Amino acid sequence: MYPILFKIPYLGREVPTFGVMMTLGFFLAIWWAMRRGFKSGANPDVIINMGFISLIGGVLGCRIMYAWHYWDTQFARLPTTTARIFAVLDLTQGGMEFYGGFIAAVIGVLVYLRLWGHSTRWYLDIVAPSCAIGMAIGRIGCFFNGCCFGGPCDLPWKVKFPYGSNPAFVQWERRLPGAELPAELIYLSDNAATPTPIQLRHLMAADSEIESALAESKKLRAELTELFIARDKAANDAERKSLEDKISKLNAVRTKLPFYDVRQQLERYDMTLPQLRELAHEHPSLPVHPTQLYSTLGLTALALFLNSLYYRRARDGVVILTLLTIEAPSRFLLEVIRKDNPLDTFGLTISQSIALSLTVIGALGLIYLRTLPARSSRAKIWIPEDEPAKAK
Repeated sequence: MYPILFKIPYLGREVPTFGVMMTLGFFLAIWWAMRRGFKSGANPDVIINMGFISLIGGVLGCRIMYAWHYWDTQFARLPTTTARIFAVLDLTQGGMEFYGGFIAAVIGVLVYLRLWGHSTRWYLDIVAPSCAIGMAIGRIGCFFNGCCFGGPCDLPWKVKFPYGSNPAFVQWERRLPGAELPAELIYLSDNAATPTPIQLRHLMAADSEIESALAESKKLRAELTELFIARDKAANDAERKSLEDKISKLNAVRTKLPFYDVRQQLERYDMTLPQLRELAHEHPSLPVHPTQLYSTLGLTALALFLNSLYYRRARDGVVILTLLTIEAPSRFLLEVIRKDNPLDTFGLTISQSIALSLTVIGALGLIYLRTLPARSSRAKIWIPEDEPAKAK
C-alpha cells in the first residue's frame, strides 16, 4: 500500500498514487484508441473528444453514485448542508463507484456521437479495448490505495495491508478474529460516539508537524491545569463562571489542533511517536485476496483480446458489446471475493446488480446486432481536405 506517491517540493501538496495511475490509464487509453483510429481512418478529434467526455462524466458519475450509495452512512450525519456538499466534493479521501462513472461516460459519449452525426458502433468499437486497459491501470491505483480489497485468503499470493488501511479498519470494525487492536491505537474523539482507530495519515505525518502540535497541546494543557485550580478556588460565582468560559475556549482550541487522535494517545499512554508507529506496524490487516490485481490481470487480457477482435470483427458494434458480456460477468464473480461492498441490493452488491444488467444488455445487443448492416452507414474515413469516403 502506497497511497501517496510523493509531495510537491516547497508546496507540500501530496500527490496520490491512485490519481497518478488514473491519469496514466487515461492517457494510455487515449493513445491506444488514437492508434487504432489512425489505422482505421477514424477522425482523431472525435476520439479525443470522446476521451475528455468520458473523463468528466466518469469522475462525476463515480462520485455521484458513491455519494448516493453511502449517503446515509457517510454524508447524512454531517451537521450542515454546506458540510455535506463539501464532503461530496472532497475526493482526497477516495470514494468512487466505477459503474457510476462508466454509465455516465457512456451516456455522454452516446449523446455526443449522436448529435454530431458520428458512427456510434464504429467509434465505440475503437475505444472499447482502451476502456479495458484504462480500468486495468486504475485498479493498480486501487491496490496502492488499499481500496476494493478481497476477503480473507491463505493462498501463496495473499497480501497484508498496513495498519489503518481500508482492509484493516473494516476487519477491526467487523470484529474478525485476529483483527483486534490494542487500546493505545484506539481513541475516542469528542464528536464520536464510539472508539475508532488512529488515522494512518495522521500517524505517518511529518515528525515536525506532529511534535509542533503536541508541544502546543501540552502548553494549553498546562494553562488549563492552572485554570482548573483557579476555578476551584474562585471566591464567587461570577469569577467561577469567567474561569469556566476560559476553560471552554482553551479546550476548543486544543481540540482543533491537528493530529488530535495521535496527540491524545501519546499523552494518555506516555508514549513516544516512534513507539506508537512501531505498535501500529505490528498490527496489519489479516491476509486478503489482492482482488485489485486480479482485476488488472483480467482486464489487461480482455483489452488485448478486444484489440485483436477489433481488426477481425465481422460487424461494427461487436467489440463494445463483447466488452460488456465479458467484463460484467467477471465483475459479478469478483464481487463474491471482494469484501468492501455491502449486500444491499436484492441480496447482492450494487455492482453485482449493475453487472447483471450490463450482461443482459450485452447479450441482447449481440443478438440485435445481427439484424443490422455489417458496417455502420455513418462510418466514414476521415480525410481532412476532401469529402469523407466510406470506411473500410
